[in-house]
Amino acid sequence: MKALAKICEGKVDVIELPEPQMRPNAVKIKVDYCALCATDVHIVTHDLYHFPKEWLPLGLGHEGAGTIIELSKEAAQMGYQVGDKVAVASLGHCGVCEQCKRGNDVFCEHVTSAMPMATEYAVVNLDMIFKIPQDGNPLHYCIAEPCASAMRGIDIANIKVGDSVLISGVGGIGAILLDMLTKRGVTKLTASDPLPQKRQRAMEMGAQYVIDPSKEDIVAEGMKITGNRGYDVIIEASGVPAAAPPMLKLVANKGKVVYFAVFPMDYELPVNLYEMYSKEASIHTVYTTIYNYPRVIDLLPQMQIDKIIGPVLPLDQAAEAFEMYKKSEYPKIVIKCSNEE
Repeated sequence: MKALAKICEGKVDVIELPEPQMRPNAVKIKVDYCALCATDVHIVTHDLYHFPKEWLPLGLGHEGAGTIIELSKEAAQMGYQVGDKVAVASLGHCGVCEQCKRGNDVFCEHVTSAMPMATEYAVVNLDMIFKIPQDGNPLHYCIAEPCASAMRGIDIANIKVGDSVLISGVGGIGAILLDMLTKRGVTKLTASDPLPQKRQRAMEMGAQYVIDPSKEDIVAEGMKITGNRGYDVIIEASGVPAAAPPMLKLVANKGKVVYFAVFPMDYELPVNLYEMYSKEASIHTVYTTIYNYPRVIDLLPQMQIDKIIGPVLPLDQAAEAFEMYKKSEYPKIVIKCSNEE
């Protein structure tokens, strides 16, 4: 089968990989759509997660939706049918290890991965699939994975109606967060991004203010917007090291700074603990969780999909899509993995 894969450090291509075979407690799906993610880029360009070189070529993609074409007996017993449309979680868990029993699904000691999803077929465990409406467009639901992560970040930050919020970086995850927060009743919703098209899109999606951090002092501008109080919640979604320290200067008393993006693995954040102590402010990070997918699937029909999903390219052009995504002009670029309409 065709698949987008990392073939060497810094380079991807569409290659042939063995078609996955059915296994117990799983389903085989025809992948309809797979959205590209900054994590895919980091795996290729920054050796994120340090996958062994022996695994090359490494199939990419973990944000997918598709149609069930084959069932294990366990899937059939649970009521799944051939033809069901499903969104796929990026990670699966065993449910029986110590971490799983504590409710920490993403820290499972036997975690499984959905990779690769930028391909024609995938076999995924039952805990990783979530039915979507039969009349739903799988194109929309392929972003269920980043939406579940974004929802996790909002839950961790415990953002309340009336809270002032800054989002630093309005790429894929930043745009999704922005969309969700416009539905939460936040105030002084500010988007910071150096690209003018992203700032314009943020305003169209509901941001009340935008900041160009490449030309403006983000701390001074943020303080001006908040009346010198700072933001109740700040979400850093760019993953750019230079963008990380100013967030701590902008947080309000008792505020929260959420470092959402995946930063370079060797980056260390300089923190003045006295300043954080003086504000009684807190720092959080975000991973993801399987348990948000049902909420996400219910929410997706209300989201501004047309502003989040940009170009959709066929699997044959997945390498070109990858290079396009690296330019960071669109929140999401999607690969159409199936030739069927």
